[in-house]
Amino acid sequence: MTTVTQFMRSFLAAALVVLGASAAVAEPAVGANLASPAAAFKAPYLPSSDAEVLQDVPSATDPAVAAMKALRVQADAAPQSLPTAIRLADAYVDYGRQIGDAHYAGYAEAVIAPWLDASPPPASALVTKATILQYRHQFSDSRALLRRTIAIEPRNAQAWLTLATLDMVQGDYEAAAHDCVQVTGSAGLELGLACSANLRSCTGQARQSLTLLGQVEGAGEKVPLSYQAWIQGLLAETAERLGDWPLAENHYRRALRLVPRDNFLLVAYADFLLDRGRPAEVLPLLADHTQSDTAFLRLALAHSALHSGETARDTWIMAARFEALTLRGSDFFGREQARFALELEHDPQTALEIAQRNWHAQREPWDTRLLLEAALAAKQPEAATEALKFLQKSRLEDPVIEPLARELQAQLERNR
Repeated sequence: MTTVTQFMRSFLAAALVVLGASAAVAEPAVGANLASPAAAFKAPYLPSSDAEVLQDVPSATDPAVAAMKALRVQADAAPQSLPTAIRLADAYVDYGRQIGDAHYAGYAEAVIAPWLDASPPPASALVTKATILQYRHQFSDSRALLRRTIAIEPRNAQAWLTLATLDMVQGDYEAAAHDCVQVTGSAGLELGLACSANLRSCTGQARQSLTLLGQVEGAGEKVPLSYQAWIQGLLAETAERLGDWPLAENHYRRALRLVPRDNFLLVAYADFLLDRGRPAEVLPLLADHTQSDTAFLRLALAHSALHSGETARDTWIMAARFEALTLRGSDFFGREQARFALELEHDPQTALEIAQRNWHAQREPWDTRLLLEAALAAKQPEAATEALKFLQKSRLEDPVIEPLARELQAQLERNR
């Protein structure tokens, strides 16, 4: 099971190509003051040989890396060119999103920093900065910059799309509905339909969402591959909401044929396979993507499900990665840390504490699912009370979340 707004982030990069602009949004894992996974460091993991690969790094021969280097040269040669700076910043953020590496958002921030000192700063720089803040889960600051952009340019499509994403991330669906109306007015019917379809998938209208996405899908070859892949991903997500597993898998495969290395889609499909009890298929799917923390976690979960001898190694490496992120002050991976604590460290109390903090910052379906799973595992149904009320209000359709919610509600009623 994936999350609609994960694909929304992917979509911003592609959709604005259709508009003649460019944008990119990084992956949404979240957290705040997360517990350190120190228990995993009782003993260091020792590789069996010097040839054993613990983590890959981007290759200088990667065309995307080469393109970023070329843009860097252009930006250095024309430091007064705002369009060049924005292209470079967007390339950094988009590449970081694609491979699951947060460092590139920092590079992007450095590129646009001089433009933010202008009075007034240009709208495109404000939106890029807002995108970076959203990635870091500084949601209030991001929203403030987006509102500032809209005050300058009321029909700025990128700002409205990003704001719609942010509101859906935080579960403010009424605000997101207003944003989607503005997207239609500023970007056109097709993008407005896509925005609305995203929203309906989270608000008990998954079948309507599927219908709307079918209309958008008809754009076909007229739009970039990344845009086509985003629509296929949303179709997969919506099919999962309806429990139509064959349809969901068909759309995941079509999406990955279009963009084989997209981290969001790879991780989403890996989650689908794990939920379907097919962990062996996750290993070849993600074998070349170990540099991504989110992808590596799915590899670890797959090895665990297979009772593999690699599980101890994976768990240690994943804990080390979380520790490194904590030492750097990164709080982006609360969702992943909660899942790690629950499924690999088998520590439901820690998982619940992280999942609760995470859910108060971000309320996408996966965040809600993890909170419910952790509350059940920790035998603390009262910890899920607020999330259960949220689900009743949003009317989310989800064949995995719904039984969890019913069980927790039954426990709460028995405890009264």
